Amino acid sequence: MVRFLSSALVEAYALVRVALDRRTPRRAAALVLVAVAYLLVPIDLLPDVIPVLGWGDDLLLGVLARQGVASVVPDDVLEEHRDAAREQIWVAAGVVLSVLALSVVAVAWRLGWL
Repeated sequence: MVRFLSSALVEAYALVRVALDRRTPRRAAALVLVAVAYLLVPIDLLPDVIPVLGWGDDLLLGVLARQGVASVVPDDVLEEHRDAAREQIWVAAGVVLSVLALSVVAVAWRLGWL
């Protein structure tokens, strides 16, 4: 499970890096940014509280975005960013933890707990 999560984190971080690379076609960058925005916004087509299906739409969107980007971005660019993401896994983990912490604070503030 830990190996799956770390490889998923590396792949997600690599995709964000690819989206910010000037060599990436704009449609691929837009696809990644739309997918990231969908995943970060708390409103989903299928709410995350629904067991399996709630996270299933997020997972499906991530896989489709990855496939869409891989089909238009050269392999050497993808591999370059995957290697960099593997080396900087702690940066990616820090970003994920920061986003989660900010999300928890935002929800708690919205609910009036803060």
